[in-house]
Amino acid sequence: MRKRKAFYFTALLLVLAMVAAACGDDSETTTTAAAADDGEPASGPKGIIRFTFAPDPVWDYLQDSGIKDEMEQESGILILAAPTWNEFGVYAGGHADIGSVGSFEVPLLVKESGRPAVVFGKYNMTRAVIAAPTDSPANSICDIPKGSDIAIYDTVGPALLWGVIFEQECGLDYRATGGDFNLTLADITNTAQLALDHEVAAAQILPDFSIPQLMSGDVKILDDGKTAPEWIADFVGGAYEGPMTNIFLAREDWYDEHPDEVAFFAKMWQRGLDEWHANKDTIIESYPQHFAAETPEQIQFIKDYLNAHDWFVTDFYLTQDWIDKETRVFDLMRESGFMGEGEENPRFEVLTP
Repeated sequence: MRKRKAFYFTALLLVLAMVAAACGDDSETTTTAAAADDGEPASGPKGIIRFTFAPDPVWDYLQDSGIKDEMEQESGILILAAPTWNEFGVYAGGHADIGSVGSFEVPLLVKESGRPAVVFGKYNMTRAVIAAPTDSPANSICDIPKGSDIAIYDTVGPALLWGVIFEQECGLDYRATGGDFNLTLADITNTAQLALDHEVAAAQILPDFSIPQLMSGDVKILDDGKTAPEWIADFVGGAYEGPMTNIFLAREDWYDEHPDEVAFFAKMWQRGLDEWHANKDTIIESYPQHFAAETPEQIQFIKDYLNAHDWFVTDFYLTQDWIDKETRVFDLMRESGFMGEGEENPRFEVLTP
């Protein structure tokens, strides 16, 4: 990894001092007043982006290759990243300007944080699939008998999308309580094993957390490997990169007052996506832990899987066509009872690269 330049280190110390000064009981009032006196927007200083995100291979590559440092030095804008598996909580708690969650989780995040938000970029499509033991007579999700046990790793997130898919495609109610199946909550690393052991009829799995089970040949992905995005594309008109496990959103006040920072952040992540598609194998080999791969054979498996079902999008930037189809997903969630009628759609913004 390249060493950071002296001015970058100095700027980082200044920012950390600002953050530390803002940690007192009256920090929000004090910081806001100071920002206004200095000509800075009340939502935060110019040239600084506080960003929270789950540990990620592309972000690691941008840092380790020196690309992030070079782009920051050229622009004069710094991204202060706080990698965490609890990015929802960090953002909702007001400790980040930009965060990343599933597109279908934005209404809940806005509600929990009490802060209006703007969705302005996309990154990862949801990669969840439904698997069953290879010797199961079920070859499609619609073949799973009512009353069956299905292992899931979350009662929200992708489970909501699969609820829409089961309802739209099969007329079946796939919800945690009161539905047509007995949804059994299990650790994300164990849902595929439960299917392999025949403890459940099927399982909602993530391929990268289920490599040994899939490699064994004793677990199959139903509907010939069809992923949730591939299903949803059928319902919204096709040619649609989504729904998203990771979109990028910002607090509305910060977004409106920091156009240069937003544009720089978008440019950084578009560069990251370009690097991913140009150097996919290198990134997987460099950061196998991000794909739950340990052995050379497992690394090759996830390479092959991503070549067939890449969950990284090609373009960071939203288009109106994407927004129209994403809005249709929210309509389907309401129609299927997985989103309240009173819950509003997020604010989406189309940026010009």
